[in-house]
Amino acid sequence: MNSEEREYIAVVINYFWGDGLAASHSVNDEAAEVVYFALKEAQSCSASMDMVPSPATGKPGLKYIAKQLAKIGKDIAVGDTSVYESCRARVASLYKSKVKLALIGI
Repeated sequence: MNSEEREYIAVVINYFWGDGLAASHSVNDEAAEVVYFALKEAQSCSASMDMVPSPATGKPGLKYIAKQLAKIGKDIAVGDTSVYESCRARVASLYKSKVKLALIGI
């Protein structure tokens, strides 16, 4: 994961769990993976098919996850979101502990 991807993944984390939870330097592979699956759940809830494009089969690789999250982070940074607020709040509560633990490497 490069520094730009980490920066935008932090934007996604802060969108779901509040500004200041994640800084780019705290984003790691585990946190990216948790956020990826949280976004997939938000996608399902919101039926926003273009929010998180999914690979054809299997578990996506970390490069794919980082690239997709960075793209979404760029969109969120400029105010372009397609997740319903009720879905964002639901996903945020379901994944809050997981993302916090992942950010500290647990």
